Amino acid sequence: MYGIAVDIGATYTRVALGDDAGRLLEVIKFRTRELKTPDEMSEKIAQISLDLVRRYGVKVEGVGIGSAGPLDIQEGEIVNSPNMPFKKIPLVKPLREKLGLPVALANDCNAAVVGEKVWGAGRGYENIVYVTISTGIGGGAYVNGSLLLGKDGNAVEVGHIVVDSQERLVCGCGGRGHWEAYSSGSGIPRYAYLLARENPDLWKRSLLSSLEEITAKDVFDAYRKGDSFAKKILEDVLRYNDYGFSAIINYFDPEVLTIGGSVALNNKDILIEPLEKRLRKYLINRPPRIMHTPLGENVVLLGALAIALGKEERILPR
Repeated sequence: MYGIAVDIGATYTRVALGDDAGRLLEVIKFRTRELKTPDEMSEKIAQISLDLVRRYGVKVEGVGIGSAGPLDIQEGEIVNSPNMPFKKIPLVKPLREKLGLPVALANDCNAAVVGEKVWGAGRGYENIVYVTISTGIGGGAYVNGSLLLGKDGNAVEVGHIVVDSQERLVCGCGGRGHWEAYSSGSGIPRYAYLLARENPDLWKRSLLSSLEEITAKDVFDAYRKGDSFAKKILEDVLRYNDYGFSAIINYFDPEVLTIGGSVALNNKDILIEPLEKRLRKYLINRPPRIMHTPLGENVVLLGALAIALGKEERILPR
């Protein structure tokens, strides 16, 4: 059996052909923000999918999509996403019409936790949480073997846990004090700018001279070089991460907590490896096994593939 898997992110969208052994035969990506219209998303996904099916000469069972949210799963659309180029992007209906295949849409982190349960660190477990720290922060969870979806498919939006009671930063979603606003790939540079205004003398001695153009990677690189300003930024980011992750563990009581996303996976020694020790003072629940996802950057694609092949009964292609 073969399926088409799609991972729609704020920076890149990836389309893959995979099989029921969890192998991705080929992955093709394009820049999400280069799209000119909302309809171009489904057009490009359909074109790539048809090319893959033609070249490999296989029969495809369905299409699974893991996308950054929020979503309207009843309508099969992305709606009001803080990180997407358009406020509304129809997906399920146009792809079904263009490809003549069943299509399923899930939040990207819901897809990722399905991938963990089917092919990753969650195999054999009933209580699993996946968290991504990338452009944004999101999560997906199984509790007692049941995938949590919520009324619109947006359950476990953990990036919008409030971690700063002073509400100093506004999140991309419009909320104040949200975890994503401080600790995500898009949030860390904005937090650096805030701290520079609050600590001008420390910033002036920093390697991070041009705050208008810095990235999260620049902050981590400066931290590794001993920069005091970068150290201050990441000390705070790590504290906000402690608040976010401890809330997740206390809410969902997982056996396994896996972490992915480019920011986390590129800085495992700073963001992931110290977590278990750091969280102890905040937890009421027994700590889970905490680890980076063994599925790496393909965790959402593999979850989308599992969904395309009907391996998660709560999200079936239609």
